[in-house]
Amino acid sequence: MGLSITLTDSEVQDLISLLKDREELKPLYDRLKKAETPTTPQKFKLGATSLARLKGVHPDLVKVVKRAIELTPIDFTVLEGLRTKERQQQLVAKGASKTMNSYHITGHAVDIAPLVDGKVTWDWKYYNLLAPIVKQAAKELGVNITWGGDWATFKDGPHYQLDR
Repeated sequence: MGLSITLTDSEVQDLISLLKDREELKPLYDRLKKAETPTTPQKFKLGATSLARLKGVHPDLVKVVKRAIELTPIDFTVLEGLRTKERQQQLVAKGASKTMNSYHITGHAVDIAPLVDGKVTWDWKYYNLLAPIVKQAAKELGVNITWGGDWATFKDGPHYQLDR
């Protein structure tokens, strides 16, 4: 009888670490190491909420996000696209934005966040993994974008905007 369990990536890593120096468990260690690198990349797709949040966003930026989800090795969600002036005022008031001249107000910006175990993460290592994928998607489509994580000040990992 076989046993099937689901482990998170970090649990697999912990298990591999525990097994690596146990000679009697080497066959299990070898199987886990082999399974650690999938032979086929995982495919993700935008959910209904992400698609709804893209409404009103410039079509070129929507194309970039849709292409990025096809390329990415890490799932992500759209946090926010088109923004009202009132919403922008709220974000400025609480320090989450520095300007009332946001690209979100005109539909020229989108915020996306990586998902780890199905939850939004704010860990920069995941934004640094995701950014090259979004940039690649934009390059493939001939769309010029800027990533908020590349800004010299007020770095904004989720933020991508069209160059106007």
